[in-house]
Amino acid sequence: LSVIDTVSSFSVVPIPKDKWGIDVILTGSQKALALPPGLALFSVSQRAFDRAKTIEGRGYYFDFIEFLKNHEKGMTPSTPVIPLIHGLLYTLEKIFEEGIEQRHDRHDKLNQIVHQWVEKKGFKLLPEKQFASKSLTCVKNNLDMDVANFVKTLRVEKKLSIDGGYGKIKGQTFRISNMGNETLESIEYLLNQMDEILPRFM
Repeated sequence: LSVIDTVSSFSVVPIPKDKWGIDVILTGSQKALALPPGLALFSVSQRAFDRAKTIEGRGYYFDFIEFLKNHEKGMTPSTPVIPLIHGLLYTLEKIFEEGIEQRHDRHDKLNQIVHQWVEKKGFKLLPEKQFASKSLTCVKNNLDMDVANFVKTLRVEKKLSIDGGYGKIKGQTFRISNMGNETLESIEYLLNQMDEILPRFM
């Protein structure tokens, strides 16, 4: 069985579930769907349901069969996050209003703009370009910039938020999102504001 995490790619790039033979697609509300955290979404193939039926001790919260039984009754296994469900319905309306292909194109174009900024400033991408995300750019700090203070100053002075790396790559990377509701105007504004303070940290 194949289980795919699409939390930052769902609605950003095409995911031909049936063509690729994906059994379970998982996503969350808090990234590409641009909603607050708290809502998990998933799609399950018949093959995965059939496999789940053979498993003893499936638990409760992650039991696909329990979810299916409740779904058929228009219910959920536990109390749902109703405000987020209303938010999701609104978001889906806006996605279909924009158009799926147009949404994919928008993310692709914004991602290219961020990549061009990275190259222009002399930075590099952390992953190889062919593996880079279309919704988030992870920038390698090859110029030895003070990432922590750059991120802090952007937040305090410009009221804009990007994030530095964490764990083993803390201080070695920073991340720029172009997912969800970002537009050409919002991305260009972010990059221009970053340009204003960048020289202080190089």
